Amino acid sequence: MKPFNAMKRYGAKIAAAGSALMLSGAAMAQSTGIDAVLDAVSLDGIETKITAFCLVVVAIALVFKGPDLAKRIIRKV
Repeated sequence: MKPFNAMKRYGAKIAAAGSALMLSGAAMAQSTGIDAVLDAVSLDGIETKITAFCLVVVAIALVFKGPDLAKRIIRKV
């Protein structure tokens, strides 16, 4: 029984080491097709457009708020 228990104990350790090697090999795998497509997409133009849109929204909000602020300033003077 002792040799069987020893094989069972060391066999589990060898299996664990083998699975760890397989996982590390998978981590170093080459990129797939979808990774190449996602890396090819550039977000620089989209970021610029979103920033410009946000600035336009803020400017419109300030234009609508301007007359109210002007009334308050004139009342206090």
